[in-house]
Amino acid sequence: MRKHMLSVLLSALCVLAFGQPVRVASAAAGPPVYEPAYVNGKTVIISVQDPQPGRVPPPAQNDYFEVIYPNGWATLLFPHVPQCNPCDHGGDGDDFYDYHDHVFGGEPGTGRGAYGALWQLSFVLPLDKTGDPTHDAAVSVAYARRLPVTSAQAVQALLAATLPDGSPIAERVPTNYHFLAAIVSGRAAR
Repeated sequence: MRKHMLSVLLSALCVLAFGQPVRVASAAAGPPVYEPAYVNGKTVIISVQDPQPGRVPPPAQNDYFEVIYPNGWATLLFPHVPQCNPCDHGGDGDDFYDYHDHVFGGEPGTGRGAYGALWQLSFVLPLDKTGDPTHDAAVSVAYARRLPVTSAQAVQALLAATLPDGSPIAERVPTNYHFLAAIVSGRAAR
């Protein structure tokens, strides 16, 4: 009862402060997940506690990107394999989104479960679905040549990249999915 009252009070305070409710994650949430991720060009191991339900005020959000690999990435001529190869985060079976890298727009909290602000997921996707096989293949190759993307600056460069005809090769698709993350090891992932 006391926890419920505290949750209701916190939500009410958030409505007053930010004009929108914020739900507190329940104590019944599952254990954290550990995964490799890129932070400022380095590979680290992170602890992820998700999801954080409810509406999150923009000042409490940081950018997190899942850079999705293009169709046919394994046959393209580059040596990199995605961090998730595959990872079915959504639990919906093997699909296009399951082959990706995790890229943080800043550094999550470090050490012993110290979490920073909430991270908002945005997908970075290749724009290779126009229906023109020649164009789509050119987009896939140009996109793949920029992988791996290991920092927020590299994500922005990928989003700004174009084919010689000026066609963009990538797009950012923001979601309303938020989670907590902490760096648990600065050593390179397996």
